Amino acid sequence: MQRRSNHLKKTRKLPYIILGAVAAVLVLIYAGGAIHYSTSNTFMPNTVIDGVNVAGKNVNQAQTLVNNHVKNQTFNLTEKNKVLKTAKYADAGLTSSDNKTIAKLLNKQNALMWPLQLVHATNADNTVNATSKAKLEEFAKKTAITLNKNHNTGSASAISATELASSSSKKGNKIISSTALAEEIKTSIAKGQKDIDLTKTYQSATVNSDDIQKQIKKYTAEKITYNINGTNVTIPSDTLKQWIVLTSKNDGTQTVSVDNAQVKAYLDDLNDKYSTYGASVTFNSTKRGSQTVKNEIFGWTIDTTTDAADIAQKIATGKDFTEKATISGSGQSLKKGELGSTYVEVDKTNQHMWYYKDGKLKISTDVVTGMPANNDDTPTGVFFVWNKKRNATLKGKNTDGSNYASPVSYWMPIDYTGVGLHDASWQPKFGGDWYKTHGSHGCVNTPPATMKTVYAEVALGTPVVVF
Repeated sequence: MQRRSNHLKKTRKLPYIILGAVAAVLVLIYAGGAIHYSTSNTFMPNTVIDGVNVAGKNVNQAQTLVNNHVKNQTFNLTEKNKVLKTAKYADAGLTSSDNKTIAKLLNKQNALMWPLQLVHATNADNTVNATSKAKLEEFAKKTAITLNKNHNTGSASAISATELASSSSKKGNKIISSTALAEEIKTSIAKGQKDIDLTKTYQSATVNSDDIQKQIKKYTAEKITYNINGTNVTIPSDTLKQWIVLTSKNDGTQTVSVDNAQVKAYLDDLNDKYSTYGASVTFNSTKRGSQTVKNEIFGWTIDTTTDAADIAQKIATGKDFTEKATISGSGQSLKKGELGSTYVEVDKTNQHMWYYKDGKLKISTDVVTGMPANNDDTPTGVFFVWNKKRNATLKGKNTDGSNYASPVSYWMPIDYTGVGLHDASWQPKFGGDWYKTHGSHGCVNTPPATMKTVYAEVALGTPVVVF
């Protein structure tokens, strides 16, 4: 019995012995780890710097890993949560700090806490900074220019009178200076932010002096009338306010000016609305009723570039004015869609040509137009007589590739590709279906005796409608 009792006592002590041994091992492991991380100069498990796990790395090794990672990282330039530009850190001179910063992070780690690192990652301080000030400033300068161009035209610190009047618009939408942008990038990146809020760099939309305020009110109160070939258009007040811009310089001074580009854009819209060049024409044909024909080269347009500069200059005088549109082209007495009462009509279906002057028929004759089978069909459209020449020689190529040279007594070109009205002494007859097998190279062949009259009667600039 005594022997059994001793055996039981030994059995009961065994778990304690095992636990003690395990505890001793753990203590040894913990102590070994603490000694290792306090003397090895390497980072503890799960240590992250700038998104890179540098566990077990010394300062130089960690620096290399971080630099390789950072140089390919990107940041965003945003406006109201919209990304306007994405750039690499390296392009802006942003890299990880030198070894001293990495060494400081190593020295800050607590070797006694190393076991916690096994289950929980530790993010060390952000080390990215503008290590190349010159490169960052150059990046900011180019970026400011590009982004400002993508906003309203004009100065990088210009804001319209409409934006000034808006209670919700406390800032412009342009970067006030590249220096401000560089500083904002540097500050944000140093905080570990990858989205740079550009609105913090935008200029203030405030007026600094009473004189500037009076000047803006004077310009925006002007009454401007634009006379477009007899039609008067009054420039809306809201439109004028968009043209007037306040420019704030970096030194705080302000100037009021007119944005020529916006003036021209407005005039371009008016040109699209009122000009006749390129607009289809509807007229009552002689034999086939109402016809709508695309305008090719006939018509007039507004010289919006010249007028925009002139209007901008006159606004600066601070007085009401009327600006007469600068018109160029043919048929300047006509409105959009009009052909007028004086024109030449060429009906390819009926192979006939008429000339009306002031609504009265002056000439009527059969003609021969281009031969469709040879792809020489006379082009359809509204053209005009832009030249008149006696005794010309018309040259070109036949369908077989050979050259031709046809002398004519009367030549009146109507487009810019070599198509025109002329006499054709080589044609034995005119009208009917003759054009299908003996058509021209595209011109309107006219009987010689009739063409003499056409040449004498039809003035330069007369519209010619071919349909």
